[in-house]
Amino acid sequence: MLKRKALRKIFLTTFVLFILLTIYLIPTNNKESVGNVTYKYSDLEEVSIYLLNDNFQLTKVDIKIGSDSLENTVKSIIKKLTVSNDVTIPNGFEQVIPSDVKLLDINVDEGIIYLNFSKEILDISNNLIENVVESIAYSLLNLNNITGISIYANGENISSLFPIYIPNIITKEYGINKRIELTNFSDISKIVIYYVDSIDNQNYYVPITKYINDDRDKIKIIIDELSSHYIFEPNLISLLDKSIKLVDYEINNDVMILNFNNSIFIDKDKILEEVVYSISYSVFANYDVNEVVFKVNNEEILKKSIKNLE
Repeated sequence: MLKRKALRKIFLTTFVLFILLTIYLIPTNNKESVGNVTYKYSDLEEVSIYLLNDNFQLTKVDIKIGSDSLENTVKSIIKKLTVSNDVTIPNGFEQVIPSDVKLLDINVDEGIIYLNFSKEILDISNNLIENVVESIAYSLLNLNNITGISIYANGENISSLFPIYIPNIITKEYGINKRIELTNFSDISKIVIYYVDSIDNQNYYVPITKYINDDRDKIKIIIDELSSHYIFEPNLISLLDKSIKLVDYEINNDVMILNFNNSIFIDKDKILEEVVYSISYSVFANYDVNEVVFKVNNEEILKKSIKNLE
């Protein structure tokens, strides 16, 4: 199924390579096993991984895994990303790592996770490897104090093994679900915006990395994009009303303070949850801050931190 879908990305992958070089689960049972350790459901930690939806977009899915060590956490995440009859994921999603690809070794050094996979990872289609890299990287880069991912195939870094751009050390600068919206090659900005996708009556969030000609501050672009594009793609929506305005904003230490007009309310003193999450996820993806404060007419309404958002 993935191979059929891959044809949609063949031209995009080539163009993204050029741009990048230019601009530099939830478990259904109540136990989870990692290695020889079995956890009770209440002992599990919630993490976010990125799985493919039916529209071939990597989507944020929250799962619970055992976490007695960083190594076992990484193993659990890779297991969830690998096709297997032993792994349960929500309906409407697919894992990205083929079942014959094995994780041989894990090493962590100064915030970088080094993953050594079996040689079968080299059999992944060139048009799918970008999805695999993005899924692995973004799923692991959410872990505390992890700043980069380096992927190897049987001891050799994959950056030299595929004819697409893959850095030796992958950070979130690499992008996810890339979209090119350029009219020229001046004032290029890379920005990540989270949209809503409803699957089986549950909302999930899909990050889209856009390359656009816009030199404004990213927060202005985020709010304008979310409020002007109710439907971004057939399955992706934003619930920010077009009348919502960002009056002003500031960054104070590691806190971004956003001051909106009254239109952000759906009724008295209430902001739609999807609006809060779309904005907050987008802010955290583009700014090095730990908290977002929502104000209306300079009065604080609510705040979201990275810890209480995940």
